[in-house]
Amino acid sequence: MSALSNILVVEDDEDIARLLKLHLEQAGYHVAHAPDGREAIRRFDEGGHDLVILDLMLPHVDGMEVCRHIRNTPTYVPVLMLTAKSEEANKVAGLEMGADDYVTKPFSVEELMARVRALGRRVEMLSKLTGEEADQSLEFNDVTIDLGKRIAMREDDDLKLTQKEFEILKILALAPGRPFSRRVLCERAGVESFDGTDRTIDTHIKRLRAKLEPDRNRPMYVLTVWGYGYKFTDRFC
Repeated sequence: MSALSNILVVEDDEDIARLLKLHLEQAGYHVAHAPDGREAIRRFDEGGHDLVILDLMLPHVDGMEVCRHIRNTPTYVPVLMLTAKSEEANKVAGLEMGADDYVTKPFSVEELMARVRALGRRVEMLSKLTGEEADQSLEFNDVTIDLGKRIAMREDDDLKLTQKEFEILKILALAPGRPFSRRVLCERAGVESFDGTDRTIDTHIKRLRAKLEPDRNRPMYVLTVWGYGYKFTDRFC
């Protein structure tokens, strides 16, 4: 079993909710169900949930508001969105709001279970870092990131990153596979826009890749999520 034990399924379609509950419980998870956004917020605030599977189209309070509520709480709980094929804009908005991943309806149960397991692996990695960051080093292939000393090395050579470059790398590397929007990276890394847009982060990424990647034109660590932002590879996890 992964780090995820208790899952809150927020879905107003009873057939889909029953299907998810059946397969998740067969896999060993404990599952609670909320049929609307208002009930989802109430149940989430009761605590004890390790993952929220969240439909965007909900009665009373929509999924975007539920996601915003979850992200405004101090404890990190991953959110897996369920969206319809026609909701491309909502996918982007949901990721911007802080959702960790999404599955498009109609979806296969196998795909959804694979996404749940992947989120579990990310949570396990993050939990290992809690309270240990000052002494923690992350290792990915030939790259080592020393969080305490705030240096990154490739094959024992200091990459000599600037503070902003290191902060961006740290944010990405602490959540391998999770996409971050340009705006979120700017906010979390303290990158100020020089042109009034969130594209300023692209300049920092370009400089980071020049130091980090063996071939900056074919990055293997800091990957582009087209039309959205960037993520750190989960290839070496």
